[in-house]
Amino acid sequence: MMISVIVTLYNEDRYLKQCIESICRQTYQDLEIILVDDGSTDQSGEICNAFAEKDMRITVVHKKNGGPVSARKAGLSLAHGRYVTFVDGDDWLEDTMYEKLEACMRQWDVDVSMCGRYEDTQEASKAVFQGADEGKYDKKQMIEKIYPHMIVNQDFFEWGISPSQCDKLFKRECIESFQMSEDECIRMGDDAVCTFPCLLNAESIYVLGECLYHYRQTTNSLVKKIDDYELERKQFHAMYEAGMKQFTLYQEVYDLRKQWEMYVLFLMIPRSDGLYEGYAGLDYLFPYPKVKRRMKIVLYGAGTYGQRLYQYLKQSGFCEVVLWVDRNYKEFRKMGLSVEPPDCVTSECADQIVVAITYAKPRKALHQALIKKYKEEKVSVIDEELILSDASKKAYGIR
Repeated sequence: MMISVIVTLYNEDRYLKQCIESICRQTYQDLEIILVDDGSTDQSGEICNAFAEKDMRITVVHKKNGGPVSARKAGLSLAHGRYVTFVDGDDWLEDTMYEKLEACMRQWDVDVSMCGRYEDTQEASKAVFQGADEGKYDKKQMIEKIYPHMIVNQDFFEWGISPSQCDKLFKRECIESFQMSEDECIRMGDDAVCTFPCLLNAESIYVLGECLYHYRQTTNSLVKKIDDYELERKQFHAMYEAGMKQFTLYQEVYDLRKQWEMYVLFLMIPRSDGLYEGYAGLDYLFPYPKVKRRMKIVLYGAGTYGQRLYQYLKQSGFCEVVLWVDRNYKEFRKMGLSVEPPDCVTSECADQIVVAITYAKPRKALHQALIKKYKEEKVSVIDEELILSDASKKAYGIR
């Protein structure tokens, strides 16, 4: 049963060959591969054309840049497969990914099958599984075991089911209406706006306890850029409203609106400098109440949040970053970041050690490790109660 693989890309010539090759050599061969070049200005379009000449399964679409939602729609409108999946042009797949996901669909007759993913940064690779045990879930089991923790698993913030469309295989009729009706102005959280309502509508899913998709993390990722703040606000509010509309429609199946609100806040935290109204006027560094203006700080964490927070502090001068550390400092140095090893930190070098990590498990683990070594009052982690307060929601414009 044919799978339509929709690859969306924009200026990915550095990684695109690896991506397409990993799809072409899949052990499951009954594929329709649709490469959507979303207005690339590098050599991505030429790479797509060259692959299409060598493999008859490949169709290439060259279009004006319109963003990820527009690109997925363009690909889906040409798809003929019974099953549909998506790939980002800088990622790649394990050779057996589609064979295994298709076998789950066929054997268990489910609407969606899904696997885990590897998060790859240069030479480092971290396995990330779906937040549910392996197996089939019918509608009753989804209501009892999946939906209660589908977006937010246990803590703020820990995933239940990944919002990505790339680690999933969908029956076409299950995903099509959600994807084709999505607002094209949404640039962040666009996967989630489609995936979670689709799963609410689905009658059954299968969770595979293997990691088969490789998600490449780079410093050029859209999530780390600071561009037009007003446009970013509009895009986030469009994403929030679109999700709330869908979840209101499906609230009798299961009410996910609270989880959706938490998810949107989670995405907004690293962009607080542009999304939180009155952010620059606060006398503390949101969401760290103990971190005051003109303090000297150690910034601990160089991931997505750490990079954006570091940029903001350097540009604004709100605090002096005397040291930026991460245990994976060697990998971040390869990415051109001025990150030092954690053993450079001393209790005397700064007023506060700021843990720039949003995900719950690593954040809490690092906090516990640091307060054993330094005075607890000198270690700051994000204040969950502050983030979820009515005042913060109002400042973010989601209430």
